[in-house]
Amino acid sequence: MDIIALLLIFAAVLGLQAYVFGRFCFYKLDYRCEFSVPEAHEGDNIYLIETVYNCKLLPVPWLKVDIHSSRWLDFAGSCSVVSQEGRRVTSSFLLKSYQKTTRKWKLKCLKRGVFTTENVTLVSGDLLNYRVVSEPMAVNARLMVYPEIIDLEEIFEPVNLLQGDRIVKRWIVDDPFMVAGAREYTAGDPLRRVHWTATARTGKLMVKKNDFTSWHGRTVLLNMQSVLYEYEDTVDKEMAELGIKTAATLLDRALKEGTAVRFITNGCTSSGTRDPIITGEAADRGHFTELFKILARLMMKNVMDFETLLDEVMPELENTEVAIVTAYLSRRICEQADLLGQAGNAVSIYLLDEVYEGGMKPETDGLYIYKLQKFGEGKNSKA
Repeated sequence: MDIIALLLIFAAVLGLQAYVFGRFCFYKLDYRCEFSVPEAHEGDNIYLIETVYNCKLLPVPWLKVDIHSSRWLDFAGSCSVVSQEGRRVTSSFLLKSYQKTTRKWKLKCLKRGVFTTENVTLVSGDLLNYRVVSEPMAVNARLMVYPEIIDLEEIFEPVNLLQGDRIVKRWIVDDPFMVAGAREYTAGDPLRRVHWTATARTGKLMVKKNDFTSWHGRTVLLNMQSVLYEYEDTVDKEMAELGIKTAATLLDRALKEGTAVRFITNGCTSSGTRDPIITGEAADRGHFTELFKILARLMMKNVMDFETLLDEVMPELENTEVAIVTAYLSRRICEQADLLGQAGNAVSIYLLDEVYEGGMKPETDGLYIYKLQKFGEGKNSKA
């Protein structure tokens, strides 16, 4: 009889604790989740900060939080589950009465974009896991990741320096009319740049060292088409990402130089639009912030043929630096680049990979090839 009574008491205690903890585990429980910074660059290490506050006398024996994030935010030291574009991370807590706990997850931004953790799932229960309850909670943690800033001199080579055994590192855009000094001659330097006065003074062959050019502004044109004939969706997304990084680096340089800049692309930031992106020209930090936000949100789509876009914007481009970032060169793009140069613009072309129509070449000296892709030898070049 005593054993039966003890069993009944034990069962009543188990049922009572299961009811109490299951009923009140989320009562007066405050949970917050936020990123340590609202904005970052691709490759940056930041933190996701969780804060849990048990604002009641009843302790929480265990609490699990399922965080649903993007696979492009790599949580260091966590056992996360990755599926397609998502990542699920589980965080565990044990909270005493009126205890506040803060946890920081170190994460690395693997890719540009806008990442939002709208909701998390809280899971808790009684001491013996007899009763398990869950509850969704809105957190609305938002992070904007800008494209990576790359070293243009390291990964792009001027076409006119590809001949010979030695590649000379130089600034991407210099002005032959702005001499900043002299340096020793190296293989690949044209003879017209020889500094005869410095040569006579030092006894060594010296060439003129040019400074940055001075123009009224800069226009960066980004082609989101990875091949010549491409309908809407970008085929080579990796190459398109390289183009976005190149454009971001050109914009970043303009910001540091205090140069007014505009951005033009045949890409889009929302699937419903059919208009290309054409911004105004400005040099203030707010303008550059908006440009980087556009780059962060760019989709792998194009809304207009790049040659058509060039035809539309060419009348507006005059006495400015024009930087064209594209994965290929067609005969029409070369003709348009030459026309831009004849209109008094300084034209540079950053060729990401492919070269079409072998033998053609724009007249501009500012042609730069990625990864030693020699002019006319692209895998899709045409004889």
